[in-house]
Amino acid sequence: MRRKLYEDKALWEKFYAIEEAQKKEGLEEHYWVEGEDGRELFDRMVIEAVKGKEALDVGCGSGEFTLALAASAKKVVGLDFSEKAMAKAVENRSSKVVRNVEFRLAEAHELPFPSGSFDVVISRRGPATDSSKTIREVYRVLRKSGQLMEITIGERDKLNWKEIFGKGQNYPFKEKVSAEKQRLLARVGFTKINIQEFEATEYFGSIKDVVMRLETAPILSDFDKETYKPQVKQIEKTFATAKGIRTNRHRVIVIATK
Repeated sequence: MRRKLYEDKALWEKFYAIEEAQKKEGLEEHYWVEGEDGRELFDRMVIEAVKGKEALDVGCGSGEFTLALAASAKKVVGLDFSEKAMAKAVENRSSKVVRNVEFRLAEAHELPFPSGSFDVVISRRGPATDSSKTIREVYRVLRKSGQLMEITIGERDKLNWKEIFGKGQNYPFKEKVSAEKQRLLARVGFTKINIQEFEATEYFGSIKDVVMRLETAPILSDFDKETYKPQVKQIEKTFATAKGIRTNRHRVIVIATK
């Protein structure tokens, strides 16, 4: 499911359209995380790694993180295959005083850059290491001793919810995400592959917040709140706590050197 997911443009356009509609209606997810999920650590590592360098952000979405790197990097290019995401990224850039950020509409498996174009390739949404083909493209556009830095979703993410649906992203899984990525990266030629896994507890303020997440994230690619109303009610009933509706976050950080 994971590889098909990152090739499905229509699905991601739907996610971005729903997210934009939620924002226009003034809706905002209420959730919080207990424990270390690796996200802040990853962001700090990237900001340090791109200082004075040229970086490519693969799967940049609406570009907020790409723009956040502008103060540190020599140049940053944000790339995504979603037209809606790119339009929002360009809009976000127009509100910033930056001259070293570019956005490109393109596919992760066919990067529109010459070989050896970047010092660092970043991915916070997963497509950079989705297959041998995307990894080969990342390897090609990196300079010698360049780094790939990715944080992606692990196979155990939202596991209690996915067990209720009986399906979901990376579920049921045959191989650990970390093991699969290690194998694919080594096959393409990456060295010094460092993989860290993080699991934290995530709470949602209400069932409406849960639905908002399910509508805008690839937990369940065919989610529809009417179709899955019984399962949503079961999630609320089974996992409601004094702190909120409970689930788990599983993230995998990958650092690999060319």
